[in-house]
Amino acid sequence: MKQLIISLVIISIGLGFVSFMKDGRVPEIGLEIGDQAPGFEIEGLDGKMIKLSDYKGRMVLLNFWASYDSQSRINSYNLTRLHSLYQDCRFENGQGFEVLSISLDRFKSPLREAIERDRTKYFDHACDYKGREGNLVKMYNIDQPVNILLDGEGRILVKDAFHEKLEKSLSYLELK
Repeated sequence: MKQLIISLVIISIGLGFVSFMKDGRVPEIGLEIGDQAPGFEIEGLDGKMIKLSDYKGRMVLLNFWASYDSQSRINSYNLTRLHSLYQDCRFENGQGFEVLSISLDRFKSPLREAIERDRTKYFDHACDYKGREGNLVKMYNIDQPVNILLDGEGRILVKDAFHEKLEKSLSYLELK
């Protein structure tokens, strides 16, 4: 029964959002479902700057996580599977699925070890090593690890999406 209710909520949100996308209105910049996600630029672990606008035209998951958080580590494992399933798929408003993994860590060594151990090297990784005091974390009002799914236009589709909810959302939005 609980799963049926969750599925109905996801479908109703999805239908509402798809109808919103097709009405041509320009969404407001904000942090709610249907809003245009605030743009940002952050340094990747490889030293290159990453902009949210780099993902235009692709579905992207903003994965705020921490190497010291067990739930984040489990989520990372599940995200590698979802990434391999959906990376080349076509969606209602995006081609392909990418994961931008934004760490809440303060120290380099545990972060790099977690990326290696969790086998998430195919994700784009960023960290400012300021923990919950970082500018991006504050901009997105992040107080714990969370996932935010954006469409190809940078609109927020799903928040607080973890494995099951995220997979249902991607499956629903996939053009078959």
